[in-house]
Amino acid sequence: MNAKLWVLIVALAVIARARVAVLPGWVVPLPALILAAAVTGCVAFIAWLIYQAHRPLAAPTPAGVPS
Repeated sequence: MNAKLWVLIVALAVIARARVAVLPGWVVPLPALILAAAVTGCVAFIAWLIYQAHRPLAAPTPAGVPS
């Protein structure tokens, strides 16, 4: 097998087994934190898209009318 593939497999195995102390006494698996960050980012991006879609557009001023 390719050496890069082995490095990737080992890195994924280490990440899967890693645990992170978020708060004292509260240990969370690293993949759960990565998933939570990805979901939060997606929700924030979708909320921004909805906000942009519902924002009223500025009406252009008619020709010949001083601004």
